[in-house]
Amino acid sequence: MKRNLLFVYFVIIILVIAGIMLYVNKIGNKGFSTLPTPSLITQATYLCNEGKTIEAAFYKGELKPVEPGAPPIPTGSVKLVLSDGRNFDLGQTISADGARYANSNESFVFWSKGDGALVLENNIEKNYSGCVVTPAVGAQSIKVISPNGGEVWLKNQKVQITWNASKEIKTVNIRLSISGSEDAQNFNAAIASAIPNTGSYEWTVQDLFAEVLGITGLPASDKYLVTVEDSDHNNIWDASDATFSIK
Repeated sequence: MKRNLLFVYFVIIILVIAGIMLYVNKIGNKGFSTLPTPSLITQATYLCNEGKTIEAAFYKGELKPVEPGAPPIPTGSVKLVLSDGRNFDLGQTISADGARYANSNESFVFWSKGDGALVLENNIEKNYSGCVVTPAVGAQSIKVISPNGGEVWLKNQKVQITWNASKEIKTVNIRLSISGSEDAQNFNAAIASAIPNTGSYEWTVQDLFAEVLGITGLPASDKYLVTVEDSDHNNIWDASDATFSIK
């Protein structure tokens, strides 16, 4: 009788342990599968001075919603392979111009602007300079149609911002800035972030949050520019050909 009871207890213990292991394994697999996986946007090769090169792979992060007029939250990343053998995996950071990526202590910064890139090591451009993307990169493009110079906008006026863009571009950011060094005062603000690439956007002229200055406003100026950029890859962008006014 005692042997039978011991056998029953042994079977129960085995079943309990097996059940716990199955539950833990199920929870663990579920948690792992929900982790967001960055998706590759595009790859580019940069040619720098002295024949140096940088291979760059740009990745899209998980999109985070923002309030109208607020700057987009950067979630992307870039993987770099330098011709000197070094490799970097950098997260995207807030930038008023172009796409900026940096490591955790900001000792290495890769800042892509248009068809070029600025590489800073401990805040100094030394090992990689004059970097320009090679023509082999895809044919995606954006062209701002309006405003394109000479327009006059008034506060509270409804205006149309229009552009042409490659169909491969899914969403765009629209930014407003003041051109020039004397009266620009670093004013650069988001009108819209990650909106569908429909080719047009109606905006009511109003105060915007300029993240670099940390203020909300809309200074009167005749040197405004609108920039439309691919929200997945800030290397693809265009700005108004000439300045316009906001009064």
